[in-house]
Amino acid sequence: MNKRKYWDVFIKEDYFSDFYFFNVGHEICAPLHYGPTMRENYVVHYIVSGEGIFERNGGKKHLKKGDFFVIRPNEVNFYQADETNPWEYYWLGFNGSRVPELLLCNGINDHDSVGTVSPDNELQKLFERMMKMDLFDIKEKMSVQALFYTIFAHFKIEKNYYLLNPTNIKQKKYSELFFLFVHNNYSCLDLSIQKIAESINLTPAYLSQVIKEEIGVSPVQYLKTHRLQQASILLKTSEKTVYEIAEEVGYSNVDSFSRAFKNAFGVSPTNFQKNKQDLIFH
Repeated sequence: MNKRKYWDVFIKEDYFSDFYFFNVGHEICAPLHYGPTMRENYVVHYIVSGEGIFERNGGKKHLKKGDFFVIRPNEVNFYQADETNPWEYYWLGFNGSRVPELLLCNGINDHDSVGTVSPDNELQKLFERMMKMDLFDIKEKMSVQALFYTIFAHFKIEKNYYLLNPTNIKQKKYSELFFLFVHNNYSCLDLSIQKIAESINLTPAYLSQVIKEEIGVSPVQYLKTHRLQQASILLKTSEKTVYEIAEEVGYSNVDSFSRAFKNAFGVSPTNFQKNKQDLIFH
């Protein structure tokens, strides 16, 4: 009889807000064992033996050893181990302000969440190595983060629709220009989607369509999220006032900044700064 083996650890992450992991785990699943239907963060599962099914947006895929699947925040999914040959997998929970575009770099977009890792990889050994590290030792922060990047680099979808459709190749270039423009200009008080669209010779409506298709959120929401993530870093790492930080991330009105920040993090920027709270974006 297949015994269920389970290992799961969560860590607090204070240093890497753009792209970081906070959870790693391993499980030898019981027959027909199924996972949760919704998560608050991104999670990638890597199957090392056995098989099962993964359902997303009405589509069902049968997965086996070497395959992986990505779960996105607040999205309904279903995955279940096979009845006779249940899978064993490792997983990583991760998040950060630049996750959508980093997934995109690996060919993982809002349409593609399932892929296969190269058969000659040492990914399982990398996961085992991570599990042997002291994830709570502050002196190991850089080493653990570097290992996370190495693991994440294996999750790629090589044959995706960009390679098949010239229109999507063009859309990818537009989305990359959008991300670059936002990251270089988010602090501008008068920055708008209209100005961003004009800078890359697009209409605001078409830009919104492209970004929504690529990362699942509108350009307005992405810009807002990026500004608030940057604000949270400044609140944790600088001695600047809330008013100064609001202005530095592109808010001309400190009251509207405070409301937006509280809606996103569940706490006011003043209390967030005072308590040096963890980055938990709602």
